[in-house]
Amino acid sequence: MTLFASGDVARFASTRLTMRPILSLLVFCFLFGCGRKDKSASETFSLLNGGIKRGGTFRTNLASDISNLDPPRVAKQAEILVAQQIYDQLIELDHATLKPIPELATRWDVSDDGLVYTFHLRGDVFFHDNPCFPNGKGKRLTANDVKFSLTMAVDARFQSLGAEFFTTCVLGAREFYEATIEALRNKAEPKVKEVAGFIVKDDSTFVVKLKEPYAPFLYHLATGFGSITCEEAARHYGKSLSRNPVGTGAFVFVKWEEDREIVLKRNPNYWGRDSLGNQLPYLDGVSFRFLKEATTQLLEFQKGNLDECVGIPQEFVAQVFDANGALKEPFSKYALKSCPELRIDYIGMLFVDSLFKNGKLRQAFSWAIDRVKIAKYVLKNQVAIPTGIVAQGIEGYDNRDATLVDYDVQKAKKLLAEAGYPDGRGLPELTLHSFVGAKYAYNKEVAEAAQAMLQDIGVKVNIVQSEYSTHLQQAYLGKLPFFIGSWGADYPEPETFLNLVYGGVVPKGKDEESYINLSRYSNPAFDKVFAEALKISDEKKRYALYKQAEKIALDDAAILVCYHRILRRLEQPYLRNYPINAMDRRDYREVWLDK
Repeated sequence: MTLFASGDVARFASTRLTMRPILSLLVFCFLFGCGRKDKSASETFSLLNGGIKRGGTFRTNLASDISNLDPPRVAKQAEILVAQQIYDQLIELDHATLKPIPELATRWDVSDDGLVYTFHLRGDVFFHDNPCFPNGKGKRLTANDVKFSLTMAVDARFQSLGAEFFTTCVLGAREFYEATIEALRNKAEPKVKEVAGFIVKDDSTFVVKLKEPYAPFLYHLATGFGSITCEEAARHYGKSLSRNPVGTGAFVFVKWEEDREIVLKRNPNYWGRDSLGNQLPYLDGVSFRFLKEATTQLLEFQKGNLDECVGIPQEFVAQVFDANGALKEPFSKYALKSCPELRIDYIGMLFVDSLFKNGKLRQAFSWAIDRVKIAKYVLKNQVAIPTGIVAQGIEGYDNRDATLVDYDVQKAKKLLAEAGYPDGRGLPELTLHSFVGAKYAYNKEVAEAAQAMLQDIGVKVNIVQSEYSTHLQQAYLGKLPFFIGSWGADYPEPETFLNLVYGGVVPKGKDEESYINLSRYSNPAFDKVFAEALKISDEKKRYALYKQAEKIALDDAAILVCYHRILRRLEQPYLRNYPINAMDRRDYREVWLDK
């Protein structure tokens, strides 16, 4: 069924409304009829300095299923959210400002040539008590643990997904990574024994040497691949480390019930304290549930079984918000937090596939996608019209003049003919691969809209939906020629988005996983400008080159950016000290429940 015809916006809007199932309204009525369950009676609280209350369990929902909590393979947003509570890193991003701040490192020094980073570690950090240690007592953190953990991130034997964060910049990281790939194939020890640029100076000093200046390097350490664990845990648990995480973070892993719940408890030995001298965290624990339907998540929040609800089901937007975006009754009793999210949703085309090497074909598809219609009528203004590959909201970077292609059916048809497929003749039916999940409820509507828009230029598209983990794993391996992708910033720097189309992060082997550049797109013109930008410490000059590179990728239709997200979060009225940020990084250390 064609959802809309060219130029007929009103009929499209009407069609969408008639497709809304009556069942959604019934669920909505049921939702509002449910009484809230009071969980506080079974919780105990104590008063801390400043009137803060210690105690209680924070209850939230994961946007998708997760596969593991082993740092080298923590890649999905849901995995990162859990891992951030268990593991610490050398540096972290302030959860309000997203600026780099110390965590396990008290400070760091950078050499004048930008090649040597020296990190000075805290001396009061201990790993969680765990059977992997003698007598089950967690040991003190040293620089050797940092070296081990970061080396895991570039070791193919650990099936690392984040090697590109270090092989592109750290001295000897590429050589080590390739040696571990060869070792896997030959079932032997790697010929390169360690990463030359990871150096333990002493127990409290860790040094990183780069092969050339790389301005965004610090941000790479704040990704999930910079999480610090230890060799004792890796040896004790082996492959099962993915479900037995051991870190130094504010919360200790307790249990993982598949498709039901992950439970963490307060780390009684955590090193962190607040400005009033209170030991962190304030909470007794955190519970992560696996509710895959956005409607179910909203229902559980309304019943009082969740402390937050991230995202509003598409079919309930009009009932939850008024025309000005304020909450209607009965939702007005909750707190609403909102901000533009550093995330783009796009359609990827596998560049190594013979079909999508055809630049005219990619460009035809790009001109056929009406992004304004998707934002306004498909997703009811719950997202932002994209301006480029880099999402809006990074301080100092404005790409609103990046000339993202407009919607033009006639131009799209002309480009399709120039690609060798006039009116779609000779072009095989394509399969657009999508995925489901509570946070990704928009995908079905967007896939159907793209299907209809491409049909308007003669391109036949079939849609296949998979679970998020299955979809992502297939995309990593380059098994999806045509797919929907979603990328949230790993850090607030344009590099994190432009890496999506950077040839420098594409693995050499066709069977190797490509975590960042899922399309495996490579353009020498883009790569040259982008690589030069990465060497420049002056932000204005670096950002100017980023914009040049971004324009090259947009003109070449490297990916089809569909929209930028707006993050919305409902919170129970008793939540305190829980800021929202554009990366949806959530730090539960200083969250407390005013019950």
